[in-house]
Amino acid sequence: MTVTTTRKITFEEYLTYDDGTDKRYDFNDGELIEVTPATAFHNALMMFFSFVLQLEIRQKSYPYCVRVNSTELLISKRTRRPDVLVMTLDQSQGLGNQPDMLYEPCLLAIEIVSLTCRTVDTVEKREEYAQFGIPEYWIVDFLLGTFSVLILVNGNYVEKVYRENDQIISNVFPKLSLSMNQVMADR
Repeated sequence: MTVTTTRKITFEEYLTYDDGTDKRYDFNDGELIEVTPATAFHNALMMFFSFVLQLEIRQKSYPYCVRVNSTELLISKRTRRPDVLVMTLDQSQGLGNQPDMLYEPCLLAIEIVSLTCRTVDTVEKREEYAQFGIPEYWIVDFLLGTFSVLILVNGNYVEKVYRENDQIISNVFPKLSLSMNQVMADR
């Protein structure tokens, strides 16, 4: 849903925009796009991935950190807020006390497919994340029962689809042991 303002706003205005509500917006070339609140199930999955990846980071001493549905990416003239993203510690420290916005690719973006945003999560973001240069992108689709890992090769994603007990293979987390069944357990 696009929110109409009396005029298009600048990106700088977006960074401090507050309409007095709890609504969240993406920025799209001067327009505000209202972001639908996540369901409880969606939130539980974001927290699951955060926990699993933070544990892996700690155990393997990777210089990474995890953000859940907070850090935005400025891709061309629009922003996107992945459900979960992994960035380097340098990127995190570089944010300091600035808006939680990356102007360069993170290491990994994860999208949990929403019924209301299927095309956005699986088509639009795939193109935008590739254009932005995010080296790895996961799409978790419960309707199809698939866990897709997309690796950026020469500007395009090469996709590997995993199901049930298939152990996913990740370039960012090469020793991670995770399957779709583990993601679905207890949800």
